[in-house]
Amino acid sequence: MSSVCMIIPCYNEANRLPADAFIAYLNRVPSVQLCFVNDGSRDDTQAVLERLQRQYPSQIEVLTLASNQGKAGAVRAGMLHCSDQVFDYLGYLDADLATPLDAIGDLQMVLDQKPMLDLVMGSRIKFLGADIRRDPFRHYVGRVIATFISNILKLPVYDTQCGAKLFRRGVVTGLFNEPFISPWLFDVELLARLIRQHGRATVPIHAAEVPLKQWIEQSDSRISPTYMFKMWYELYRIHQTYRKAG
Repeated sequence: MSSVCMIIPCYNEANRLPADAFIAYLNRVPSVQLCFVNDGSRDDTQAVLERLQRQYPSQIEVLTLASNQGKAGAVRAGMLHCSDQVFDYLGYLDADLATPLDAIGDLQMVLDQKPMLDLVMGSRIKFLGADIRRDPFRHYVGRVIATFISNILKLPVYDTQCGAKLFRRGVVTGLFNEPFISPWLFDVELLARLIRQHGRATVPIHAAEVPLKQWIEQSDSRISPTYMFKMWYELYRIHQTYRKAG
């Protein structure tokens, strides 16, 4: 069976980390390991994570960053930290578990079945049989942004920003070695780096989207409303940086 390590970036999660869900999952799926990255939290997140680690020392690692790096920096630190360990796949999930932990197995299955893939991404597509709960306003704004991103990348990607992704370990260092331009749009940069490595025409051979069975939006967003204005500038910078790729 393939082995998996998931990076869980955490910033001020002491009062909202669904610890019981993590415990229940680890009891059921001992083959998955978790690396929680404490991203310079100012509350008791470190103590909460250390308690979890003491309960599951063989399945949980805690990586502590001295200062807040933002989601991109925290994920990058965790991925690089674990990239030289003996795992088949490395990925990341949001700490609030908007994407449930059971999705790890669905992503893992795709990589197991398709050896050419380097990356599989969860995608929040609402259809019969799927439980996708999103605020309507955020959903429609997100579709505008997603269409813009798809046009920048010139790839038919539906949902770059879903926080559930899984990579083959061998590609992690090449994709995460450079710091990211944007603290929140680093998923776009990852696809741009795949284009740079493989060429745009062959990216669909190396990356795929998988519709999630469940995704439930959490109300405590870490993104401020004012970031929406800054986001467009960051997209412009990403476009300028990677425009010659592929």
